[in-house]
Amino acid sequence: MPFPRRIFLAGTGVAAAATALGAPAAATPTTPTADLHWLDGPPPAPAGSTWGVPWPRGQVAKGATFALASADGAPVPVQSWPLAYWPDGSLKWTGHAIGAETPVAGAFRLSTGAPAAPQHPVAVSKSGDEIRLGNGIVDVRLAAHGPTPIRSVARNGTVVGRDGQLTLLLQGQQDEADVVRRTEWAGYVTSATVEQAGPVRAVVKLTGRYRLQGEVRSVLPWTLRIYLGAGDEAIRLVHHFVWDADVDHDLIRGLGLRIAVPMTEEPHNRHVRFGTAAGGIWGEPVRVLTGLRRDPGSAVRAAQVAGTATPPVDQWSQQVRDGYQQLAMWNDFTLFQETANHFSVWKRTSAKASWLKHAGHGDRASGFGYVGSTSGGIGFGMSDFWQRFPRAVDIRGAAGDTATVTLWSWAPQAGAMDLRPYDTTAHGLDLSYEDVQPGFATPEGVARSTEMWLWALDSTPSRTRVAQLPAEVSAQIVAPPARYHEAGVFGRWSLPDRRTATLAAYEDGVDREVAFYAGQVDQREFYGFWHYGDVMHTYDADRHCWRYDVGGYAWDNAELGTDAALWYVFLRTGRPEVFRLARAMTQHVSEVDTHHSGRFAGLGSRHAVSHWGDGAKEARVGESFTKRFAYYLTADELLGDLIRSSLRADATLRSIDPLREVLPPQNQAPARVRIGPDWYALVSNWLTEWERTGDTRWRDRIVVGMRDIATFPAGLFTGEAGGAVGFDPATGHLTNFGRGDFDGGYNLSMAFCGEQILWEALDLVDVPEFRRTLLDFARYVQAPSAEKIARYGRDFNPGVFKTIYSRVTAWAGEQLADPAIRTRGWQQFTSDPSGQPWPAAVRVSGTAVPVPVDEIPTRGTSNPAGDFATFATNDFAQRTLAYISLLAIAPQEAP
Repeated sequence: MPFPRRIFLAGTGVAAAATALGAPAAATPTTPTADLHWLDGPPPAPAGSTWGVPWPRGQVAKGATFALASADGAPVPVQSWPLAYWPDGSLKWTGHAIGAETPVAGAFRLSTGAPAAPQHPVAVSKSGDEIRLGNGIVDVRLAAHGPTPIRSVARNGTVVGRDGQLTLLLQGQQDEADVVRRTEWAGYVTSATVEQAGPVRAVVKLTGRYRLQGEVRSVLPWTLRIYLGAGDEAIRLVHHFVWDADVDHDLIRGLGLRIAVPMTEEPHNRHVRFGTAAGGIWGEPVRVLTGLRRDPGSAVRAAQVAGTATPPVDQWSQQVRDGYQQLAMWNDFTLFQETANHFSVWKRTSAKASWLKHAGHGDRASGFGYVGSTSGGIGFGMSDFWQRFPRAVDIRGAAGDTATVTLWSWAPQAGAMDLRPYDTTAHGLDLSYEDVQPGFATPEGVARSTEMWLWALDSTPSRTRVAQLPAEVSAQIVAPPARYHEAGVFGRWSLPDRRTATLAAYEDGVDREVAFYAGQVDQREFYGFWHYGDVMHTYDADRHCWRYDVGGYAWDNAELGTDAALWYVFLRTGRPEVFRLARAMTQHVSEVDTHHSGRFAGLGSRHAVSHWGDGAKEARVGESFTKRFAYYLTADELLGDLIRSSLRADATLRSIDPLREVLPPQNQAPARVRIGPDWYALVSNWLTEWERTGDTRWRDRIVVGMRDIATFPAGLFTGEAGGAVGFDPATGHLTNFGRGDFDGGYNLSMAFCGEQILWEALDLVDVPEFRRTLLDFARYVQAPSAEKIARYGRDFNPGVFKTIYSRVTAWAGEQLADPAIRTRGWQQFTSDPSGQPWPAAVRVSGTAVPVPVDEIPTRGTSNPAGDFATFATNDFAQRTLAYISLLAIAPQEAP
């Protein structure tokens, strides 16, 4: 088919082709700037933040420096670093950080220029096996080797915490005598890397494994990143581990960080405080002087409540002064978040006495608090505390010279973590949509992280300060939607458009459905250590619940791009609740649903009752494209590590064939993949590594595959079983098996953001022959039979879903400047029941359910698989993605 020459110059054009060969970026006459603001509004107190900013191609040269100013023009110290590059070498994304010494401002402006110097700069030094971080307020000493990662935390020369250790409690299964053997393992540091050395932000990465004294075996490789900013009173710690133990014999009973806190002052001037998510405080001293039979005096009682030093003992009432040393001294405290909706506070006088487990209770603890004296101690916190229950904070020895604080990311009080499959047999793909295979339902290589905070405080914080701590550390700086859009990042997407009644209805539908899912997370309690961030896949209208126990209909694992849909909604609206929903999902998918080591390294698990329980281990789940949103917006180092680990999928595919259950073994190539979604997922991994590093080896792998596909007679309609081709992990070459062209069924080919991956890739590397091939696919994948026959000499049914491929069709119309084809794309979308917004949710109550719930009214469906029945995540994700893309590609044809 003779295509006009203009289509091969669309997107990248001649200039892009030149820059791919290394031409220098064009000079920009004006100073590049970016306006920024706080996601949730200004924080209640000065707070640090780390974020990313995109830059249009060619606007900012590699090596540029950046300055930050508040809305009134006052300079703000900022530290900056590159996150990604355009093919011409100019900066595509930059990371930035400010410290807590920054005055609270409502908005900022970032521009190229020299940054202001911080008042309390961070310095990093190394002596022997010790690394030291300091900012003039807080001094942290870390160990580069051994069982004590955090040697000390001091404030103004006074040590407030020491001997910080990672601890792991393991237990085996019960034996015949009903005895459980429990062992305590320590996290041993094996290496240390200074990733950033200030002056505004310092980052040290410690790496190690858990070991049991006297044993050779080690388990659960981990990393611990320690962050300190200019003016910060706190260090941020991000702990991350990868599962490599035995699910049948190694059960995690506790996983945490323990640190010793020197206790000075009299017991009545020592305080324990725990915050709640609602802004409340549980706070008591070690020796309680309120509620006594005799009044010590109003000043004493007020001091105990406020956490300030009491008046001298000789100023107390005589009866209390004479007998206060006989009062109980509360030595041990526990805050236990046992479910998402209940916590309790325990306390006791000693290990020889019973616990008072009714000392306090509530629904959701914040995970933040304090232990120490009125002259100083340790503030502590864990993010997502109640969301990732069971969690706990243990304080022991508060009445002695040294207390210990243990932040439990998995609480020992909850019992053992059981990672075994939910059943010992498989239940079939036909009825339960479950694809369990022997040896595949394993958590080997999955991961989880915990974000913790330690404040070096010189006094007991006020109740108000304790309540504000979570907001201080969660403060996030972002750019407005228009900024992200004009930078040309993340493919083709649109800003909200309400110029017609139909578009307004679609926009309302997107808003309503995102709000519905956010509400379902809370109403259905999609919470827990391994679950938080995920949502359920499909609804059971008869039981009025999500199909939590039905094979592949249970946990979603971001099937068909749920995470991408949420991120695009955030990019176009800037809504904070969508940001949090999307970020939690990215954290979950990148950690829990993706295998980072072992047999399935680089691949992820398809949706299932257990997150890692399905036998379909595929690159699409762990692909980098959908992780990039969170990584570039937050500049999160751990997520950067997890994205990079997806590159291991190349080698893993040699032994894990995604089509092994569908097609007989082959020996024509080192591995076998589908062009979509497998190869597209690999392209997203390579593209991300190329833009992050500038290493053109990864670009070349993309080009090699594109050129190979362009030689296939059927192009992207090549291959049986959805596009099976050979793949060489060593070179990136693809091989045409010469079987099943046109008849393979390509419903999944673009279903996992494949079109966005290819559009973005072609915008970065112009391969004209592949652009022709993709355009051919897009032009005919939903074309009438007569047009397919005219082009290929035969009719065929690609077996695709109308909504999923509507934006591909519209893109063909855009590239060909053909409004009729663009209109066809919209028609495919609007004529598909799955393309229609859900009706408003209804409340179900009475005897049909245990408690009232909200659900979408059911509609009939002709799909026997039920995937796109009225009420499923697939439906929501693809409708949202299609609408946002269509509006960008064919705005004039929009209804």
